[in-house]
Amino acid sequence: MVDAFLVSKKWNGVKMVQKVRELSAEEFSAFEEKCPYGSFYQSVEQGNLMLKEGHKATYMGLVEDDKIIVAGLLVGMKIHFGYRFDIYGGPLFMPGSETKANLSAFVEAVEEYVRNQNGMFLRLIPNLPVKTYNDAGELTASHFETLPALFKELGYDYQDYHAAGYDEATHVTHYEYKKDVRDMTEQTLEKSFDKKTRYNIKKAKEFGVKLRDISFDELPEFKKDTAMTAERLHFPDKSLDYYQNVYREFGDKIRFVVAEIDSNEYIDSYQQKIKSTDDKIAALKAKNKGYEQNKIDDLERQKANHQKKIDVAKDLQKRYPAKFNVAGAMFVIQPQEIDYVFSYTNEEFKTFKGPFMLQDAMMKAAVDQKIPTYNFLGVAGLFDGSDGVFEFKQGFNGYTDEMIGEFSKVLIPWRYKLLNAIKTVLGRSKRF
Repeated sequence: MVDAFLVSKKWNGVKMVQKVRELSAEEFSAFEEKCPYGSFYQSVEQGNLMLKEGHKATYMGLVEDDKIIVAGLLVGMKIHFGYRFDIYGGPLFMPGSETKANLSAFVEAVEEYVRNQNGMFLRLIPNLPVKTYNDAGELTASHFETLPALFKELGYDYQDYHAAGYDEATHVTHYEYKKDVRDMTEQTLEKSFDKKTRYNIKKAKEFGVKLRDISFDELPEFKKDTAMTAERLHFPDKSLDYYQNVYREFGDKIRFVVAEIDSNEYIDSYQQKIKSTDDKIAALKAKNKGYEQNKIDDLERQKANHQKKIDVAKDLQKRYPAKFNVAGAMFVIQPQEIDYVFSYTNEEFKTFKGPFMLQDAMMKAAVDQKIPTYNFLGVAGLFDGSDGVFEFKQGFNGYTDEMIGEFSKVLIPWRYKLLNAIKTVLGRSKRF
């Protein structure tokens, strides 16, 4: 355990005493939930998850006069000849505490702890944006511009995502698409979406798409669906064990939501529409007026379209259960934001617009719970129309944050060089 004391400064003539120490889970949770840039990656639930997966997990904080001002969940993962430690999504800073003195005090104590734990390598990946862009790719704001230089002064290598490229940097999201929903109502939220997105939400409701939170026992089916989507889109997926552990650890902070259609109800609704259309056609024909023919032709086209939907649904019923599993997603709920994390869309049912219903419902949940931000998470940072994921998300009219990147430091250089020399001999080119 690290316990570093230092008198660092005076404020209005009063000495401020700082101390870096391990925090209890309760202390860290209370801090993280109040921190503007807190995230589920820096949560007690995530710490418990890491322990369950066989990693080390420790909460450390810089305390100033009994008040935590900087903290982080430190996770140690076993590698050859030691450990690699990450603060993934941190460290977390209370506003105004991102100073060189505070950062130096915190990371020096963390480095000492990591060395004592046989850690060769420390990586810090703050959950902080450096640039914000509108949907046209225009820069609208810059943030935390001095922080990279502060880390460099402390001996850290800096890898910003823009320079590293999407495939070369670490697997955290480099660009995140977000929507500010504070001060919105459900009505103003929906009006803020673009026309096409509002239309797709409306169509999903007309189709009879319904949302439901699934049980723990349904996670194997959820995993099967995410795996198919991941394979189709060449995305990484999590294991079933991960989904099950997350379900257990995060409790009411996690939701696995699926979008479904009862195909029998769907068919019945369109049969009712055909009957209504037939009644309208019969009424127009009864007038026996030639100028009504255009209206009749239009109704006949509507009827044919309704019948086509029925035929498609009946064909799908031959291959799938009566309740169509259209789409699903895992959401994490934090005081700062709701995160749209892992998801799937079944290709056979994509015309039912299930993902639009999921987003609409969860953003409304954020509004109802007074959660200020809805985070769609990863986009490629391309604004030229080549990113289909971005195109879907931008229909909800948000903004893109470019995240700050990662800071790394080798703490046992000779052992690190030996490990990479061995990797070179074995033909493994990528450093850890």
